[in-house]
Amino acid sequence: TFEGLEETVRELKEKQVPVYFTIDLDCMDPSVFPGTGTPEAGGVTFVELMNAVIQTAQGVNVVGCDVNELSPVYDPSGVSTAVAGKIIREFLLALQV
Repeated sequence: TFEGLEETVRELKEKQVPVYFTIDLDCMDPSVFPGTGTPEAGGVTFVELMNAVIQTAQGVNVVGCDVNELSPVYDPSGVSTAVAGKIIREFLLALQV
């Protein structure tokens, strides 16, 4: 799903460059993350995105980050907000390693 991520992380780590990391939550399948204006049918699972985020956070020199595409108005259940919060939490925890 995230083809080339491992190689990209390795190259960035070797170069020791600062990385600004953007997480676009709308890459997840709408069955997991319906609260977005641009749903991606057949998108990644929560676990796939979480693992990619953790791998990146632990592998490169992250100096900044933003998270995009959460639109709570499209998900009155609140599950998308919970998913977004969990992704952000896991990212921040991975930075501490």
